[in-house]
Amino acid sequence: MSFAALVGKFIGLINTIIPLLVAIALVFFFIGLVRFIYESSDSHGHAEGKELIVWGLVAMFVLVSVWGILATMREALNLY
Repeated sequence: MSFAALVGKFIGLINTIIPLLVAIALVFFFIGLVRFIYESSDSHGHAEGKELIVWGLVAMFVLVSVWGILATMREALNLY
């Protein structure tokens, strides 16, 4: 098996996992949003909701960035 084929299989595996992880991060984002709004009178719940929102956004940004980097690698190595 060549290096390009190995990298192609790895990228394919990651490309199948990333949408699931993005969906999970989106769920955490919405849970944080609901918690942020619902517990606005409680400072502790409000802060926890804000933290979930931030971490959900960070996770989605990182995952989409990795997805873009892998697409660029796939294009550069002609692995289509």
